[in-house]
Amino acid sequence: MAEENERFGVPVENILAAQKWANLHRKRHNYHTKVPTRKEVQSLPVEVLTPLLIGWMEHSPIEIVPSRIQIEQVIALLNGRGDSGNLKRLLTMCQHYVNNQ
Repeated sequence: MAEENERFGVPVENILAAQKWANLHRKRHNYHTKVPTRKEVQSLPVEVLTPLLIGWMEHSPIEIVPSRIQIEQVIALLNGRGDSGNLKRLLTMCQHYVNNQ
């Protein structure tokens, strides 16, 4: 159960630092400060999960920007879902992120 709520190794301190930084710079840009849990990646509908992953990969403060390894873990979880056939666009997006790191 604890692993399901784990956020791909991102420490809580980094998330809090990202939130603080984003709040200071909110007027210039709307930064994303949510790191999904493993459970969310495994269970959220694609229309909810896609903007969450885009925000994490493309609009996060540096304290929480995902590494290639973290997104590879996301891909593995997505491939293990029962609806993975419906996640082709999301999987392709994640793979592009990994390949361009």
